[in-house]
Amino acid sequence: MKIEGEVEKKIYEAPGFAVLLIKTEGETVKASGEIDFLNEGEYVVLEGRWREGKYGREFVVEEVIHHEIRATGIERVIASAGIKGVGKATARKIVERFGEETLNFILNHPEKLEEIRGITREKAEKIHQYFSEMGKKRETLIFLSELTIPPRVASRIVEEYGEEARRIIEENPYRLSLEFKGIGFKKADQIARKLGIPLNSRERAEAAAIYFLEKEASSGDTYMEIERLWERVADLEIQREKFEEAISSRQFQVQEGKIGLQKYFRWELEIAEKLMEKVEAQNLLPLEDLSDSFRDVANSFPIELDDLQKKAIENALSSRFLIISGGPGTGKTTIIKFIGLVARARGLRVKFAAPTGRAAKRLTEATGFEASTIHRLLEFDPLTMDFERNQARPLEVDLLILDEASMIDAWLFRAVLRALPSGARLILVGDKDQLPSVGPGNILSDIISSGLFKTIFLKKIYRQREGSLIAQNAQRIRNGLIPYTERGGEFEFFPEKDPFEKIIKLATEEIPERLGLEPLTEEIQVIAPMYKGEAGVERLNKALQEKLNPDGREVKIGRKKFRIGDKVMQTYNNYFKEVFNGEIGRIIDGNRESLLVNFYGREVVYWEEDVEDLTLSYAISIHKSQGSEYSAVIFPAVKQHWIMLQRNLVYTAVTRARKYVGIVGDFDALKWGVKNDRPLKRRTWLKILLQRR
Repeated sequence: MKIEGEVEKKIYEAPGFAVLLIKTEGETVKASGEIDFLNEGEYVVLEGRWREGKYGREFVVEEVIHHEIRATGIERVIASAGIKGVGKATARKIVERFGEETLNFILNHPEKLEEIRGITREKAEKIHQYFSEMGKKRETLIFLSELTIPPRVASRIVEEYGEEARRIIEENPYRLSLEFKGIGFKKADQIARKLGIPLNSRERAEAAAIYFLEKEASSGDTYMEIERLWERVADLEIQREKFEEAISSRQFQVQEGKIGLQKYFRWELEIAEKLMEKVEAQNLLPLEDLSDSFRDVANSFPIELDDLQKKAIENALSSRFLIISGGPGTGKTTIIKFIGLVARARGLRVKFAAPTGRAAKRLTEATGFEASTIHRLLEFDPLTMDFERNQARPLEVDLLILDEASMIDAWLFRAVLRALPSGARLILVGDKDQLPSVGPGNILSDIISSGLFKTIFLKKIYRQREGSLIAQNAQRIRNGLIPYTERGGEFEFFPEKDPFEKIIKLATEEIPERLGLEPLTEEIQVIAPMYKGEAGVERLNKALQEKLNPDGREVKIGRKKFRIGDKVMQTYNNYFKEVFNGEIGRIIDGNRESLLVNFYGREVVYWEEDVEDLTLSYAISIHKSQGSEYSAVIFPAVKQHWIMLQRNLVYTAVTRARKYVGIVGDFDALKWGVKNDRPLKRRTWLKILLQRR
């Protein structure tokens, strides 16, 4: 469907999106979409569809067929240009004087505007400049459209590059893949073909190398072997000479047959240097004696500490940097709660933090200390994508305790170390056998394996009443032993050739009834190794939605369909909303324009452009479950998932549960997963840098 008319008013604008009032022949209508480049007074032909939104009928623009400034609209354009001293009256005089030739005189003979009373040379030049820039912007957008660049991305390109956009892109279209989200290497390569850039060019070789290194970084690696990278680049018909020329760029770090992007190398180099400074500061800055406070807290503490726990606490209080590592039920929370009480009793400023909101909430509940996300602690600014707390404005803290440290990537840990005062104590708490961080780096494991820093390993299981068999089995899995199972107990195995129906029944009927839990909550979670397949996340989600939320009102927003009441998960960090990758919420309201989602008691609005980051979470992947705890976990073990069945994945799935674990499927698949201790090891600079110390 098409509409045409004059842009009467721009009522909302954001990069790549706008809401306009369009005066058509019969009525004034509201139109929205990737139309922020259109201006008041322009005549437009738009293609799209009608929808009923929260604020009435609206035309959703799918394509701008045509747009131009007609003589009838020029007066409005001049008046809305925002030029001081040039309003509606002056705009009317200009159009009355020059009529149909107004645009020609503005662009080609701006000095003629001075003949009109009230228009100075300065005003005439500003009017000329405004229309000239508008024309250049239009030409650039047409050029970008011909390259099949989406309008939203095109708007960002024009905003960033200005009138130089065409020249920059024609010289090196691969810059687009490096500087704009929404254009990857493959898209930039297509654009390069259209512009006649040769396959064997230095620019293409450099962009390809960056593309493959970034792809590795998305899996956690911060470098590759040079020859392995060359094999991938060579497949793109790039010659070795151009490859060698490209990797000499400052963007790459090359040493001892390894290559990575400079930014990741610098992150890990800075981490290594600051960690060593912590060790050196141990001797230079004597720590305050906390032994009196230790005794006072111990006398009133409700739990009798054993020798290992006391040793861990004493080490924490006498060190500037300590790592506490252990599996579930080994007393990590008891120890850090005690440490916090001692520090507070002595008047020290103590803070607790974790990588995600759900982990921070659980830490608060377990210790009694107010915990925050690391991003909030460091006062992250989503506009600058940087932290307000840094070397220039460090944290006001004497002791910082970071829980779930296995989830912290290189970028975030560098930010922590930058903001930490040199005299402050830092304690990392985590389980080194869990899956590593989603982002680049392998921080906790690298620091521990270096052997340079004081580390307390907790192995004894203290959780005897709740989840004791879960904790024991976690230890067994960690050691490559098959877990104990008991029918009707807290750790069950159900042999099923087709586990799908049993998983659904466990999650929706049997476990809720046995444990007295509501099935449609975060307390019961299905966790699967893979998204695809008969027992994959996607199929399980559809079935569980149908079983647990059959009557929820369906809402279609953008390309997504949900139901009111659905369990949903955020799949990318959204710093503006302060909702992070893997956090689970419930849809409590919604329409075609927006959804309202409750995350741990906080209500967050999702507009159409945000909804792409939401997915159903009745079932989730093991990677997305990191840092979470549930009363009950149900886990399929099938041979179809053999490529992902690795010890640390099985271990992570099992350790998410407090009261119950139900594994359904093939016992041989479970055995394979427990025995398979050959997951891909991360290649990181930090490990190399620390080993050289």
